[in-house]
Amino acid sequence: MRVSVIVPLWNSERTIGRTIECLLQQTLAPAEIIIIDDGSTDRSREVLQRFEDWIIVVTRTNGGPASARNVGLRLASSELIAFTDSDCYPEPGWLAALVSGFDNPAVGGVGGVVRGADPNLCGEYIDLIRLLDPAIDQSGEIGYLITANAAFRREVLFEAGLFDEGFRLPGGEEADLGWRIRRLGYHLRFAPEAVVRHEHRRSMIALLRTLANYGEGAARIATLRPPESGDPGMTHPWPTLLRRIVAVRSLLRNIAGYRAFGLKRAIYFAWLEHWREPAFLWGFIRGKSQRHHPLP
Repeated sequence: MRVSVIVPLWNSERTIGRTIECLLQQTLAPAEIIIIDDGSTDRSREVLQRFEDWIIVVTRTNGGPASARNVGLRLASSELIAFTDSDCYPEPGWLAALVSGFDNPAVGGVGGVVRGADPNLCGEYIDLIRLLDPAIDQSGEIGYLITANAAFRREVLFEAGLFDEGFRLPGGEEADLGWRIRRLGYHLRFAPEAVVRHEHRRSMIALLRTLANYGEGAARIATLRPPESGDPGMTHPWPTLLRRIVAVRSLLRNIAGYRAFGLKRAIYFAWLEHWREPAFLWGFIRGKSQRHHPLP
């Protein structure tokens, strides 16, 4: 099968060169590599010029990663579309492993493993809780795939209506797309051999900001598609937020739970665990204060 790879790019001068090099070293060569420069203001474009013979570049004003992926989708010519990000480094067998998962017409998408590229405490925590693994829903099925490491049938993406461009920040657009793909009757599959290394957030503040973005995306989903069963944290976010912040006993239990990693890591991981849900809820509250409208 022919595969097009789409990479949304925004201010990634430090990493995008390595990303492209990893794509050019795949054991299964992509039919085309499409880079969507989403309004970068750094030197990313200079880096892209070094690879102009091997990539397709589209430059546009900033519209967010969901919109950027749609631009690439409309240009792509292959039956399979793979996605990664401009701070990701796919391992050589990544694309081949994703493609091998499409052994049944009912498989609409295949996703792999995302792990840290460089060791740091925050990245260790992200990998420990498997924050960027494909999401498993309450039925045990894969609910959605992380676009840092995923491939889809092109026709399925168009049948599902592409990414909702109302998600301006990263977070929520993948879950929304996964729901629409599964509603059409397709399945999503996990390919653990498809590995991408990612430049994880390096500080608590950076990770908590990312989690808040995820919460904002969840607010848009809740507005466009209210859940069938109410989650108390989502229906009454303020009381839940306050309870989580003052839950000192929970913090101490988390420290004890992580003690096998050593005292320094136990405290660090427990502190992140303590603030993980409050950050998400804060983003959810922020998102609920905005007006959300479905695409026509």
